[in-house]
Amino acid sequence: MERMPCIGVFDSGAGGLGVLSACLKLRGGVRYYYLADIAHAPYGSRTEREIASYVREGLEIFKDLGADAAVLACNTATAVCVEEMRRAFPFPVVGTEPAVRLAERAGCQQALVLVTPRTARCARFRALLDRGRGCAFTVFSPPRLASAIEASLTEGSRLRLAEHLPRGQFDGVVLGCTHYTLVGEEIAAFYAAPVFDGNLGTARRLLSLAGRDGRPLVGISDHRMGDLTTNKCFTQSCEYKTKNEVIFLNSSKKYNKLQYEQMFSTRFGVEFRQIFTGGGKVF
Repeated sequence: MERMPCIGVFDSGAGGLGVLSACLKLRGGVRYYYLADIAHAPYGSRTEREIASYVREGLEIFKDLGADAAVLACNTATAVCVEEMRRAFPFPVVGTEPAVRLAERAGCQQALVLVTPRTARCARFRALLDRGRGCAFTVFSPPRLASAIEASLTEGSRLRLAEHLPRGQFDGVVLGCTHYTLVGEEIAAFYAAPVFDGNLGTARRLLSLAGRDGRPLVGISDHRMGDLTTNKCFTQSCEYKTKNEVIFLNSSKKYNKLQYEQMFSTRFGVEFRQIFTGGGKVF
């Protein structure tokens, strides 16, 4: 019997849709579970302990659903607890990081890095910047931009970027929050500069675990379960169909999947479904 590989996509809200979009643009045959933890959003103002607790709850739901891999489609969650989650779960957990290397490779000399306040304080993010070469990065943490983008997408509120972004002359902007990538074109126009995000790289990394990006498997020693890496278990246990499937998991605050469908159904041949979660159980 054919079995689709199942991937969980976790974010505090709509930001992870950019990662999901990048995945859908690559080769198909994957079932995606999308979980938006809107009950606790935004994560940028939460403590590290709170964020780790919320992420663990989300990944437990993916585990109960039989997911083969998961992605923290949230830069803040990645910076805070991706290593902890990799130790805690038997499937690969992929993170999302600010694409500062892409800005460097593009030849940027003075780049702005937009991240949430929590990401800016994380040692993992600071270490990422410290490894940089040849580009001066200005880090700015707009305290309410992620929430404003979420409200714009889900409630139709007007988004005024000038109220959230710093003035300055930059030759590149790194979007270090997946929410920011949803308005990447607008941010690029605001600064008249190219923007860089890690969505495509994250999607390729994630789908490489299933051999679904047309490239050789990478990182097969990252995650171990018994005598096999979980990456190999993932590829060996799955036979592939060609059509993707997206299932939205609703939290206690109902998130209308039609808002997601409007973003994707016109661009991708994807089957959308919805199931509800509550109290850590799926029903």
